[in-house]
Amino acid sequence: ISLIRAGGHFWGAQTFPAIWVFSASKEFRGIRVTDVDIVDPTYSGIMFQTKYTGNQPENPITDTVFTNVSISGARRSGDAFDAKSGFGIWVNELPEQGQGPAVGSVTFTNLRLSDNWQDIRNTTSTFTITRN
Repeated sequence: ISLIRAGGHFWGAQTFPAIWVFSASKEFRGIRVTDVDIVDPTYSGIMFQTKYTGNQPENPITDTVFTNVSISGARRSGDAFDAKSGFGIWVNELPEQGQGPAVGSVTFTNLRLSDNWQDIRNTTSTFTITRN
């Protein structure tokens, strides 16, 4: 699969990637994504996010594996959402008011990153990225 210039912004000031991995009210596990090329995403390539109720995350991202994924050309947008752009992979630390950082983990096998403003942004202590 090739995702070219995918993503956008809506719901106020949120920006969305080519692939949005969002754990919410149901268990988020056993997900497998294989053979994807993300080229020139509008804001970021892949974003991880977790829904919170109050100050508590609902469900973590677990047992999730991406294999043979390439992300290239994630650049700063230059618009009102510039600070939320340019990431190949973004573990979202504060998606919106009242929400907290992504929780859980992901494994990437054969991840290729090139020509991104920042390849991986993970400033959280609640989410782990493993690269094989």
